[in-house]
Amino acid sequence: MGVVLAILGQFGLLGLLTVGVAVIFAATGVVNLAQADLAMVGAYCAATLTGLGFGWRVVAALVLVIPVLLLVEVLLRRPGVDVLAAMLVTWGVGMALRQAAELMFSSTARSVPAPVPGTVDVLGAVYPAYRLVCAGVALAVVGVVVLVAHRTEWGLALRAVADNSDMAAVLGTNPRRLRRAAFAVGGLLAVLAGALYSPLLSVTPTMGFDLLVPVFFGLLLARRGALGTAALAAGLLAALSALLRTWFPDTVAQMLLYAVVVAVAALRSLALIRRSLSWIRHVPAARRPLSAGRQDSASPS
Repeated sequence: MGVVLAILGQFGLLGLLTVGVAVIFAATGVVNLAQADLAMVGAYCAATLTGLGFGWRVVAALVLVIPVLLLVEVLLRRPGVDVLAAMLVTWGVGMALRQAAELMFSSTARSVPAPVPGTVDVLGAVYPAYRLVCAGVALAVVGVVVLVAHRTEWGLALRAVADNSDMAAVLGTNPRRLRRAAFAVGGLLAVLAGALYSPLLSVTPTMGFDLLVPVFFGLLLARRGALGTAALAAGLLAALSALLRTWFPDTVAQMLLYAVVVAVAALRSLALIRRSLSWIRHVPAARRPLSAGRQDSASPS
């Protein structure tokens, strides 16, 4: 049971970050390399705004970062900025955030007291109470985002822009407005992850480095515009990470995690694997009209 709880706790953090960067990637086609540094900003807000309650610190972090996100989105859609240049812009933003944090707070690690102290007994496994709170909040937020993406007009527009932005514009969607909203939502998910999990992390200016690699791998394993697959990829990474850490020391477990993910990504890039996955995805869609047609022909006119 302890391993299951560890997987849930790890998934909460990776799920928020991966789904957030997947939202941005779906709308803009750009991998936000500042995603983990935005989490660092959220963590520092939780660590420094000590005059507020923890919940209000999380809210303040989200509000304070909105202007930064809007400014970065404006930089990304300047004329002549292609996908590679946009990724470099996000990398530069991340570097600027790290340098600003080091100048303001130094490189000394900070800790944040858990707002919910103590432990709870879950089916015989003793687990920190706040880790369960983080996992529950993160799972709820990720679930809401995925539900919105697949059950609302905004989610339909997001998928349409991800597939073909020109056609989506012809059909009435405003790609520029949607990209701005998607970038803000994706960035805020990262800030929420950093602020929410700050009592469980060592808050330093470079903490984003440890978070960026698994998030990037999660996005690599997902499909553009399909936020459910991004959440699933984050879950698989969390499960693999938790299991490896129960069997090996942390350093070895991290090395094996990266090796496995790189191998899976390499296999997924093979033409045969891509065709097989595409066929699996389209089989249900291909069968539904056939079944519907048979039912219509069998029904009395």
